[in-house]
Amino acid sequence: MKTILSIQSQVVGARVGNSVAAFAMERLGVRVLQAPTTLLGRRPDHGAPGGGPIPAETLAALLEGLAADGIFAEIDTVLTGYLGNPEQVAVILDAVERIKKANPKAIFVCDPVLGDEGKLFVSDANADAMLNGLWRHADWLTPNVFELGLMTGRTIDSLNAAREAAKRIGKPVLCSSIRTALGLGNLLSQPTGDWFCETARLPRAPKGTGDLLSALFVGRRVRGDAPAIALEGATGAVYDVIVRSMAADSEDLLLPEAQALLDEPVTWPRARHLEMA
Repeated sequence: MKTILSIQSQVVGARVGNSVAAFAMERLGVRVLQAPTTLLGRRPDHGAPGGGPIPAETLAALLEGLAADGIFAEIDTVLTGYLGNPEQVAVILDAVERIKKANPKAIFVCDPVLGDEGKLFVSDANADAMLNGLWRHADWLTPNVFELGLMTGRTIDSLNAAREAAKRIGKPVLCSSIRTALGLGNLLSQPTGDWFCETARLPRAPKGTGDLLSALFVGRRVRGDAPAIALEGATGAVYDVIVRSMAADSEDLLLPEAQALLDEPVTWPRARHLEMA
C-alpha cells in the first residue's frame, strides 16, 4: 500500500491541516502517517486557540520513532503544510533526506501555507522560514495564487500570470484559486505541459479547502492516477464537499458526511490542456 507522511497542523475542533488531509487521503486508499506541527483546540480566527506549536525537538523525536521502526523505507511521499515554528524546517528537511535515502523513489510535496486573498495568516518568522527555506527543497508544490505570488515575487492576477510564475519555479506546481469568468480554477503546471480545471464560483467556502485540494491531488497521484485525472478528481471533490457543507450551513468541511464524494465526486470538471506559451 502506498504511504504518505503528512506533516501539518492538528486542530482538535476544526477540519483543517491533518484533520482534513489524513481523512481524505485514507479515503482514497492511501496509508497516512500523521505528524503534527502544532496542536490547537480551535482555529485561531475564533479567538485564543489553546495549545501551540510542537517544539522542533519533539517533532524530531516523533519522526525518529518512525525511523526506528524502519518505516522511512515505506514512505512514498512526504506532504508538508502549516509550520508551527521556523526551527521545524531543519527537522523536516533532515527527515526528507533520510526518507529519500531509504526509498530513492520518494518525493517531497510542499503546500506552502502562508495566507490567502492578499493576507498572511502566519507569523513573519514562519513566512520567512517557508519562503527562504522549506519550499525550495520540494519536488512538487501546491500553493494558492497569493502564495505563488509571494514565492516568485510576482503579482498573480490571471491564468497566464500564474503559468509564467509557475514556469519560473521549474517544478510541478498545483496552483489553486485562480479567478476566471466561470468561477475559480486550479492550474497544474509541469515541465511536460499545463492543465487547467475550473468550477463555478460559490458564495463562500469553509476553511481547509486548500488543505483538502492538496491532499486529494497528492493522494490520487501517489495511488497512480494520471496528472490530469488527479487534477479533475481533486477539483470536483472539493467543489462537491463545499456544496454539501454550505447546504448544512457548516463552518467546517463535512468530510464524514461527504466522504463518498472524495473518491467519486458528482462534479467532474474536465481539465483542458493549455498550449505552450
